[in-house]
Amino acid sequence: MNISTSTSATAGPSRPSPISSINRNGQDEGKGSLWNEILGSADRQKGLGRKNLIILSERHHGRTNLLSQLNLNSKKKKPFKQSRNGKKGLALGYEVIDISDGDEDSVPPLSVFYPPSSHPSLLKLVSKALPPNSISDTAVIIILDWTKPSSMVQELLTWLSWIDEWTTGNAKRGELDELKEKLQSHIQHYTEPLPTQSTGTASYANAGALLPLGQGNLTLNSHGIPITIVCTKADLIDSVGDEVGMKGGGWEERIDWIQQVLRTICLAYGASLFYTAPTQPTTYKLLRSYLLHRLYTIPPPLGATATTTSADQTLHTALARFPFPHRANVLDRDAVMLPSGWDTWGKINVLREGFDPARIGKAFENSLKRFKGDEEDDLQGETLEGLWEGMIPLVERNIRPSNTTQPIIPETEQSFLSRQLELLLKDPNRDPRASFRHAAATVVGPMSGSEGLNLPGVEKALGDMEGLEKSEELKEKFARLSRKEPSKNGPLSPTNPVPGGGNAMPNEALHNFFQGLLANRSKGGTPSATPVKPTETK
Repeated sequence: MNISTSTSATAGPSRPSPISSINRNGQDEGKGSLWNEILGSADRQKGLGRKNLIILSERHHGRTNLLSQLNLNSKKKKPFKQSRNGKKGLALGYEVIDISDGDEDSVPPLSVFYPPSSHPSLLKLVSKALPPNSISDTAVIIILDWTKPSSMVQELLTWLSWIDEWTTGNAKRGELDELKEKLQSHIQHYTEPLPTQSTGTASYANAGALLPLGQGNLTLNSHGIPITIVCTKADLIDSVGDEVGMKGGGWEERIDWIQQVLRTICLAYGASLFYTAPTQPTTYKLLRSYLLHRLYTIPPPLGATATTTSADQTLHTALARFPFPHRANVLDRDAVMLPSGWDTWGKINVLREGFDPARIGKAFENSLKRFKGDEEDDLQGETLEGLWEGMIPLVERNIRPSNTTQPIIPETEQSFLSRQLELLLKDPNRDPRASFRHAAATVVGPMSGSEGLNLPGVEKALGDMEGLEKSEELKEKFARLSRKEPSKNGPLSPTNPVPGGGNAMPNEALHNFFQGLLANRSKGGTPSATPVKPTETK
């Protein structure tokens, strides 16, 4: 509900200013106190008007879970409609988050718009769905997935370029300059809460001399839109390291390097950085509290000094409905939380030595120019994509199978056997008879026929023996011994085995043969120790 317009219309020219009714000493003059109360309520309602939140995320990055967690902390615990969020063919998603805290000044719900992906046709619908002249009442969330670290840079280039294009094409004249001045005031007036501070106080209560912006601070933001980069699934950081084969110090070094790069980019845009994890429910509560703080809290003007009237202080105190009294956290890897205005290049270097924020900032500027197709500038310098690929290996997780996969129909047994038979018939080497022929040609022994006793190895041995000069005589003697009849049943041969010996070799003939060799050697001049009697033949 917004009553500022109607109240202004009925007040008329005699409406006193809420600031004019309070002198420079901060004391009420006693005139127009009723009007001051009414108009003060109207100003508060104007500051608590309807706000918008744009969530930019690719598919399967944890957007549904993030929305449900943001809505879970509402006073009116309205169940989140996940079925609508997951509906196929949705061109632009829309949800509302109730943020009423039960005070007398009711606060309209927060409108949430989110395109399903970064497709250009879907992003065009965002500006058409937002209320007119609502850029100053809008904040943006960019979701990155920790299980897909290799795509973080490309997604940041896509979303940040779109934000620049969207604000430039839809803002009124001078509106972006006012928003950037407001963002700069928020950064310069930021003061980290004390460690013992557990309850919220008035934001920007101590407006005084401001320090200039540090190096790399607010160098790329030309629109002043509050941006929050949210890295989801931070509890799976170690699992990603296991998938790429990195454990221990090597993977931790890359995790810290990613955080330093993200912090450098956030510093250049005046953005905040949050890690969320289902195992850390506090991360969602802090994110929700910070979003409301950035949307509904108005920082003091840049020209505010120590001599600023207390009336301005009172007005800003009244508008600080959603303070954020939480300190930054860079130590917990799954619960990193960096509000806008806290970080500097010096704090980024403290995380890990050897990091160069100036180099990363310049590389990201080159990447933006190439992404936008800016051909007027020199594009020969290094880009952040090249540095990122050298540090972060490619990893993909949670690849969901398509529901349109056709079922696999198995082949029938008869068709399989018929196909195999055709292959066997076409292959000449598959004839089983050829293997039998080959086996028969290589048989050695009694099954090889009548020529089984023709042993060429024996002839070679006879020729190599010492003291044998007449090999022809030995061959004839060997042939004569093989024709002798050592038994009554007939001569020994492969076709006429010895009695009781089955199909064994003619051992007796071989014995006689070697005995004859020994006898010949003894006749040649080498006496034998034990003379051997010749075998009697019948």
